[in-house]
Amino acid sequence: MIKIDETFVDSAAPNANAAKNGRGLVLKGKFAGLHISQDETLLFGECKGSGKSGYQTSVDFVKPEAPVYRCSCPSRQFPCKHCLGLMYAFVQGHAFETKEVPEDVARKREKLEKRTANSKK
Repeated sequence: MIKIDETFVDSAAPNANAAKNGRGLVLKGKFAGLHISQDETLLFGECKGSGKSGYQTSVDFVKPEAPVYRCSCPSRQFPCKHCLGLMYAFVQGHAFETKEVPEDVARKREKLEKRTANSKK
């Protein structure tokens, strides 16, 4: 279960502008889909951007003490406004549909697990 609040999201923002812009995405209804994994460790969705296709955004809480932020946008801020917006939508109580973990995220999780296991050897 993901246990975050608005203070957590604010503190994750790289700066006040990113937080403001993340909130703005939610207010403007820019998320085409809001999803949560069945095990409730992953928030993911698609956020409409300036291009033809939306940005694939996720926040992975498989390790709650070290969330992993992923987004297909070109931003160099981490987490980007899209990841922040996804979390703001969650803490503000927007409806998230339960779905399977996307294949690309599942692969990235596996790679991370292998790297962590190898570093402990």
